[in-house]
Amino acid sequence: MAIINLIDGEKGGVGKSWVARTMLQYLKDRAIPLAGIEADRSNPTVLNIYKDSKAAFFSENEKMADVPDSIFDYALKKTVVVNLPAQAHRAVSQWINTKGLLDLGKEHGVSFTKWFVSDGESDSIELFIESLEHYQGYITHVFIKNWGRCDEWGYFHEHEAIQKAIAEYGVAVIDFPKLGDGRRIEINAKRLTFEEASNYSEFGIIGRNQIKTFLRDAYKAFESTNLLPQNVQKKESKS
Repeated sequence: MAIINLIDGEKGGVGKSWVARTMLQYLKDRAIPLAGIEADRSNPTVLNIYKDSKAAFFSENEKMADVPDSIFDYALKKTVVVNLPAQAHRAVSQWINTKGLLDLGKEHGVSFTKWFVSDGESDSIELFIESLEHYQGYITHVFIKNWGRCDEWGYFHEHEAIQKAIAEYGVAVIDFPKLGDGRRIEINAKRLTFEEASNYSEFGIIGRNQIKTFLRDAYKAFESTNLLPQNVQKKESKS
């Protein structure tokens, strides 16, 4: 079954684009046929860095209701990764509901997975619960503890409502690793893909190794969910 991977978080600044780019690199390293979709008009990071990605924007405006339909069309042949902007829940859910995409997906072998990137703050946790309750288990959710945005997750673990919801809907919870802020900022400034960054001579041996270690740990987190294709041999990185 093909998957439309929605990289969400509903609020800004939680690291959605960073996670989306990492997932794209994961799939590229495994030679998985994929379509990267940039849905963030204000900050199209994925579109700027991965030149083979496409744009498809969501809107509650009825006149633009058909714009994201290409996402489903891509999913008929490829694994799709969609980098969502902040506050996209209403527009995305409207698209899924009005187009009957859950039923259409069953007919054509296409499913949705929402990868919810969190910074551990209370509003992020509440937004995740809202998403779970809205879809009622019809869309698989993954909760991503982004250690690049938060290094204290006690509030999350002690939050009774989210722990209850995670248990009720069988949500996978993964730890997404941190890459040092300086290195992350430099990669963003130079608009490098992770493959380019892993082999960028100016980062030096230690810097390149830091990036490779980050990717290794991020890939292990993705693989722990068993929700992404894994059956293609990973490409060897250049030394």
